[in-house]
Amino acid sequence: MEQHSFESPLNILFISSWYPNSEQPTLGNFVQKHAQAAAKFNRISVISVVSSTSYRESTLEKRNEGNVEEYIAYYPKSRGPFSKAINLLRNRKAFLSAFKRYLAEHGSPSVIHLNVCYPLGIWALLLKKKYGIPYVVTEHSSGFHIGTDHAYPAHVLNMSKKVLKGAELILPVSRDLENSLKKLAPNGTFEIVSNVVDETIFQAKASAILINKQLIHISTGVDAIKNLSGIIRAIDRLSSHRQDFIFNIVSDGEIEYAKNLAATIKHPELIQFHATKSTQEIAEMLQASDALVLFSNYENFPCVIPEAFMSGKPVISTAVNGIPEHVEKTNGILIECGNEQELATAIEKILDKVVFYDPLSIRQYALDNFSYSSVGHKLDQIYRRVIITHKSGNVN
Repeated sequence: MEQHSFESPLNILFISSWYPNSEQPTLGNFVQKHAQAAAKFNRISVISVVSSTSYRESTLEKRNEGNVEEYIAYYPKSRGPFSKAINLLRNRKAFLSAFKRYLAEHGSPSVIHLNVCYPLGIWALLLKKKYGIPYVVTEHSSGFHIGTDHAYPAHVLNMSKKVLKGAELILPVSRDLENSLKKLAPNGTFEIVSNVVDETIFQAKASAILINKQLIHISTGVDAIKNLSGIIRAIDRLSSHRQDFIFNIVSDGEIEYAKNLAATIKHPELIQFHATKSTQEIAEMLQASDALVLFSNYENFPCVIPEAFMSGKPVISTAVNGIPEHVEKTNGILIECGNEQELATAIEKILDKVVFYDPLSIRQYALDNFSYSSVGHKLDQIYRRVIITHKSGNVN
């Protein structure tokens, strides 16, 4: 545990609605990264609950990921009659089992750090009422873009409103998301805490000299969000007059639709698909690339952008939601959402090196804003402020 002060480390409990688990190993990996950053300064434990189609009985798995202690509670998902009520009871039992184990091993936490309000946020509120434990909320979900076709339904928004109201601090990952959350919590206290990237893994190294230039896209591949189809059509447009590049698509999602579409373009060999990669493998692929390319219809602020920046690489992205808060002319190219011609033109500018990007300056921006050290230190300051201002707060 890295310490930058003489203050004793705090016991901080992350409660996370999204978190990597045996069934979805990349779900909420950005929350895990926040936990790892916070663990540079304090003792961090995580509780997450997973409804499972593989487990026949409730199971509590305890594991360690670096300095982070993780309690992953699985319960069998009911699909029969009264399944909603049954699953609600099983979820409750699974959470309480994990929390009881945590209390036995650590005692009461100094602060609860809730990550993603729905569905586990209600526990942060209940534990505050029962034990007087203050909590902060980090939110990532685009479901709070109220008024859009991808917004959460009313019952989720109503529950989230109660949870946000009880928080000492609300910590969205972008200013754009803050503006959305303020519609539910107009009197809340907000502070931006961006997604993080491990600066020791993602390095700005000189790219190997390759025959073809390399571009990379990394995402879940959900077309309604990430618009892989639009990317593939833009590549098809480019391929009519040049084939001096490879476009790598890395995804752990269901992207057969994208593979089928890519097979129909003039030069399908220009697009290469890759399944789930380790963090180290992603870092190496970014180092070998000329740019990260995103073409999302909506986003908050995806982790792959700071990962590219930490690798000294520029980003091509649509100017949606929280992305323009960090992507600008010194580190990338912003384009209009859905404009495939503009995407093709931006890619061509990167391929032809029309614009110079300084890798060391891009990395320095990432170090200042997204590194484990900088974000971990910011979270440490937040936890200590919360304890001081919360009437019943006690440093454990």
